[in-house]
Amino acid sequence: MRFYKSIPDENIIIDKIIKWLVDIAIVILLAIFCIVHFCGKTKVVGNSMNDILLNEDTVMINSLSYKISEPERYDVILFEKTEKNYEKVEYVKRIVGLPGETVQIKDGKIYIDDKEIKNKVLEENIVNAGLAKEKILLDYDEYFVIGDNANSSEDSRFSTVSNVKFDEIKGKVWLISWPFVRINTVK
Repeated sequence: MRFYKSIPDENIIIDKIIKWLVDIAIVILLAIFCIVHFCGKTKVVGNSMNDILLNEDTVMINSLSYKISEPERYDVILFEKTEKNYEKVEYVKRIVGLPGETVQIKDGKIYIDDKEIKNKVLEENIVNAGLAKEKILLDYDEYFVIGDNANSSEDSRFSTVSNVKFDEIKGKVWLISWPFVRINTVK
């Protein structure tokens, strides 16, 4: 066998080029997937989410999260409502009430199924209970949302927004991306 010489593979260069092209294609597809599902963005309008989100903050939206899991209490979400003039308006608010729960605001506090919720972000006394002055029973696909700065927020307490249906939710707000000094994850 000492005289045996292997025949060189004449296609080694073509094999390397094809492998390289496949690797590039996979990276491009993964990048597109990430951009489409994790890099949607919107601008926060108003002061209803102060101090977590400020007016004019640009936030990133994860549109995939609610396709694989359910929204959870205290998630900050982007949702879209259609107004009477058929214009679509986007809102950024925090989920407080989940499907099947009853929500009520009394004595400035939020009650879920007759139990006061405790959350450091929503500690402020709510001056106007709006529709939630009486108990609101959420349907199987409805969420009750409120702004972190509740006394300056148009949210589920008012008929202009009311309860948010699951199909109105565009995604979970997960990152403040602008201004540069405020880049941070949203909790």
